[in-house]
Amino acid sequence: MKKLLLIACCIMFAASAEAHRFSTSFVQIESGEDHPQEFDWSWRIVEHDLAALAPFLVNDDGELLPLDALEAQPSEFVDLISSALQFNAECPVEVLPVVYATREVYAGQESVRIYGHGSCPLATLNEVRVNDFFSVIKDHKVIVEIGEAEQRGVLSAAESSWSVR
Repeated sequence: MKKLLLIACCIMFAASAEAHRFSTSFVQIESGEDHPQEFDWSWRIVEHDLAALAPFLVNDDGELLPLDALEAQPSEFVDLISSALQFNAECPVEVLPVVYATREVYAGQESVRIYGHGSCPLATLNEVRVNDFFSVIKDHKVIVEIGEAEQRGVLSAAESSWSVR
């Protein structure tokens, strides 16, 4: 009887651990050494969060579209990222080249990494904001890192803007 109870507990814990999904994304900002008038950024987002934010990026099976299909919808995808990730007013977001993204696995989760530029020198960046994510995914966190984690901020539903300096 004890063995049966132990097996049942293990199954319940395994099922609940499998149900919890990682909901953190990472914005990394680096100085654009080859183009000092702007900086490079990338945003790694787990696929299920991106799919929840943008249902138009999901196929009939509920899975995120392949990268080539994402890239085939440049205006919708770029509009989504440009409205979700924002810097101070004089540093608009540019998604590269029209859309440039890669797929990767991070912490066991399928992720999409989106690349772009901020249209100002890194020294003039003073704010990073994330909109829309937190109204759709309440417990989502965005970790922002500048340089080799010289500066780090965490954005959430409680605080969707970070003052860099």
